[in-house]
Amino acid sequence: MRAMDYISSTNICYLTCDTLRLIDERPIVHGMRVAYMMMKMLECKGSYDEYEVAEFAFLTMIHDIGVYRTNPITDEAAYDTEGAGTAHAVYGALFLKQVSPFGSRADIIMYHHLPYSKVGRLNYEYSKVAMYLYLLEDVDRLFLKEGAALDTRELEAGAGQRYLPEAISLLARCIRQEGMLKKLESGEYLKELQAFMENVLFTNEEKENYMRFIMHCFSLKGRMRTLEAIMCSCIVDEIAQSMELTGREKDKLYYAAMLHDIGLMAIDPEILKGAKKFTEEERTAYRKHVGIGRELLEKYFIVKEIADISSAHHEMLDGSGYPEGLKENQISNNQAILQVADNVTAVLNMKRKLTRSEILSILQVQAQRKRLHKKAVSGVTDNYDTIQNRLRSETQEYLDLHVKINDRYKRLIGGSSSGGRA
Repeated sequence: MRAMDYISSTNICYLTCDTLRLIDERPIVHGMRVAYMMMKMLECKGSYDEYEVAEFAFLTMIHDIGVYRTNPITDEAAYDTEGAGTAHAVYGALFLKQVSPFGSRADIIMYHHLPYSKVGRLNYEYSKVAMYLYLLEDVDRLFLKEGAALDTRELEAGAGQRYLPEAISLLARCIRQEGMLKKLESGEYLKELQAFMENVLFTNEEKENYMRFIMHCFSLKGRMRTLEAIMCSCIVDEIAQSMELTGREKDKLYYAAMLHDIGLMAIDPEILKGAKKFTEEERTAYRKHVGIGRELLEKYFIVKEIADISSAHHEMLDGSGYPEGLKENQISNNQAILQVADNVTAVLNMKRKLTRSEILSILQVQAQRKRLHKKAVSGVTDNYDTIQNRLRSETQEYLDLHVKINDRYKRLIGGSSSGGRA
C-alpha cells in the first residue's frame, strides 16, 4: 500500500466528477444538484454521521455513471426517465460494485429508478437512501421546469405508492426550513455542498482504490483507455524498480502514469479511433489532451510534481516532443521514465503485432537518437520478460473483470442489447 498524502479525500471525489465531466458534463451537473438535496435530507433525518452523509453525497454525484456506457446522451433528460433508467442504473451499480470501494452502497444505484412499491419491501440496508434518490430524481426534473416555485403537491400525492412517505416529509422540511430549492436556483448550493464534502474521510487503502477507480472510469469512453493506463503503470513500476527509485519517487511516477491520459476523456471519439492518419486539425485537437490533463491534476493533487511528470509524456529528449518541446536538460528522470513507458505501451498496442526483437530494436534506436532515456530503455530491455508476464496478468485481470460486469448486466436486463453500448 502506497502512502496517500498526495491528494485529499475530498479532491478524489471532485477529480472523479471532473473526469466524467470531460466525457459529458450533464449527468454530473444533474448529479451535483441531486447530491445537494440528498445531503440536506440525510442531515435532516439525522441517522448518519457527517462522514457517512458526505460519502452518500459522493455516490449521488456520480449516480448516473452507467449512462456513459449504456445510453446516448442526446438531451438533458433523455437518459434519465423511468423508462430509460433500467439499463444505466444496472450497469452503473455493477460497475461501481466491481471497480470502486463503494461496496454494497453501489446497489443504491441499482434501485434508483424503482418506486417505493417495488423497493419498500427489499431487505437492503440502504433501501431508504435508494428511495430518497428516486424521489429526488423527480424533484430535480420538476425543478428544471418550475425552479424554486416547484409545487410539491404532485409529489405528495404519490406518498405511499410511488414515494416513501418519510422521504416526502423530509423533502417538505428541507424546502421549508433549509431553503433548499432557493439555494439550487441561486447556485449557492455548490459552495455549501463543496464545504460539506470536506467531511469525506477515506482510509489510505480507500484512497488507493478510488484512484484506481478513476482509471477504470476511462473505460466508459473506451476500454482501451483503461487498458493502456494499466499497461503504462505496470511498465513504469518495473522501470522504476530497475533504476532503484525511492518510495516517494516511485509513488509520484505511478500516479502520474495511471492518470497521464486523463485528458483523452475530452477528445472526440472519432479522433481516438486512429483508423487513419490525423489531419492537422485532428492532430491539434488530440494534442490538447495533455493540457487538459495537466489542468486537472494540478487542481487536485497536493504534490504538483505529479502533474509535471504526467504532462511530459509526449516530450522527447531531443526537443521534438510536445507540448513544450522540452530537451534533455529540462526533463527529470521520472518524466523520462514515463516517456519510455508511454512509447512501449503504444508499440505493444500497434495494429500489427511486433515481435520482441522488433520492439526492442525500436526502443534502442530511439535511445541512440537521444529521443528516449537510455537507462530507462535499458530498464525495459533488461526486464522485458518480467514486464510482459506482468502485463499479461494485469491486462487479463482487467478483461475478465469487464466480461464479468457485462455478463451480469446482460442477465439482469434480460439479455437485451437495447440498453446501449455496454
